[in-house]
Amino acid sequence: MTWSGIVSSLLFVSVLFAQSNFGTIAGTITDPDGGAVAGAVVQAKHIATGTFYKIESSRTGTFTMPQLPAGTYEISVPAIGFTFDPYIKKDIVIEAGQTLRADIRLNWPINLGTVGDDTYLTIRNRYAGLTGPAPRTADGRPDFSGVWNGSADPNPEEPVVLAWAAALRKERVENKFKDTPSAYCLPGEVFPSAPHLYKIVQTPSLLVQLTEDAVSFRQVFLDGRSHPKDPDPTWKGHSIGKWEGDTLVVDTVGFNDKSWIGDALPHTEMLHIVERYRRPDLAHLAIDVTIEDPGTFVKPWNLDMTWELAPGEEILEYVCAENNQYRDHALGK
Repeated sequence: MTWSGIVSSLLFVSVLFAQSNFGTIAGTITDPDGGAVAGAVVQAKHIATGTFYKIESSRTGTFTMPQLPAGTYEISVPAIGFTFDPYIKKDIVIEAGQTLRADIRLNWPINLGTVGDDTYLTIRNRYAGLTGPAPRTADGRPDFSGVWNGSADPNPEEPVVLAWAAALRKERVENKFKDTPSAYCLPGEVFPSAPHLYKIVQTPSLLVQLTEDAVSFRQVFLDGRSHPKDPDPTWKGHSIGKWEGDTLVVDTVGFNDKSWIGDALPHTEMLHIVERYRRPDLAHLAIDVTIEDPGTFVKPWNLDMTWELAPGEEILEYVCAENNQYRDHALGK
């Protein structure tokens, strides 16, 4: 055998050996009625290394995750808005050279039956699979304009809070969220983090976020201004933004202490939130959030979200005053 033949043989053996160390997981995601769930994020966590591998289901609900190092995994699908509970299955063993079939059936959440619960799933299915480059504005910046299907962090870290905040959060949860501000038709979030439709209108000097919420707009000033020295505390705070390359960094202060964060967490007027917006492609908006409040948190709390573009949708008028019946029917104390 010639030297080149020996080298080729060694390379061939090396490739076969490398391939044999990996396996594949494939399956279909369906709802409780057997319908396909498109655009759902499937996660495979390698237990030994802690590494996450992710892929979205296709328009027909199928997914294939190749090139997974052999080992034991935890397979999960984060909660999809108000529509489905999160799915987790542990101790999944993927062997070298194996294709493991793992079909996933999602469950309805406890609030099934609320009008509109399945809206965001329908929208997700409608636009799953959109591809293309991120558009840019006339000045070369990434263009975040459009209607987005919002979502929460699929893998949120547990916030580390002071004792008073932990006790109040526990009380609110045990009370079935009966006193949540949205039960009074007040703003339900301090920054965009819910499974709602959000509309972004971007100009060189101002970015506006519109949503189906009790307070339906938020302004982010891009004209170089600073925060007021003595801001009048509000539900949404005062937001300013600056560009760091293709990332828009939004800094918000000036909150009142009446709103809730995440799952029933309180906060003080020292709350400070920094959001980093990136548009990696046409269909996705990545948002990293850092929440600081020395009166509530022991250390900063970090969240990561990814929204999907919903180009054929439009946000609707939010009407709450005539339908504010949640508190009368809640099971809290």
